Amino acid sequence: MKIHTVKFHKEFKAPIEKVCADFSNHENLGKIFGQRMSRIVDSPDTADVNGTDSVRKIHVPLLPFEETIRKAERPNRIEYQISKGTPLHHHYGTMIFKTLPNGNTALDYTIEMGSRYPLLGKIIAIVLEKSISRSLDTYAKNCNN
Repeated sequence: MKIHTVKFHKEFKAPIEKVCADFSNHENLGKIFGQRMSRIVDSPDTADVNGTDSVRKIHVPLLPFEETIRKAERPNRIEYQISKGTPLHHHYGTMIFKTLPNGNTALDYTIEMGSRYPLLGKIIAIVLEKSISRSLDTYAKNCNN
């Protein structure tokens, strides 16, 4: 199985606490990425229901799937993996947020994915690269307003 990696770097004119909060909240992340998402399992950390071990469902037509938050270190890092309902054998995402000298925020976002089915991982990587890039650009424009 070949692992494909998609990487994004984007800067936002907003403080790290706001950006990380927007990307941490499952329903809000769905709005950013143009997908309906819902939290279906709360994190055991009652102070952060969207934190480590929470589960979100991505309601993609015909192929809904679930992602589990593996690490939530606000406001600097979120790691997740697909845990149910996908033909991908491996899918792991890491979002790293950094404060820039001007008070803005940089996001370095990496997604690794692989499938037992030939070419599927590559096709999904191409689709994700285009759709996430577009979504990050839109979110960045909205931070300027």
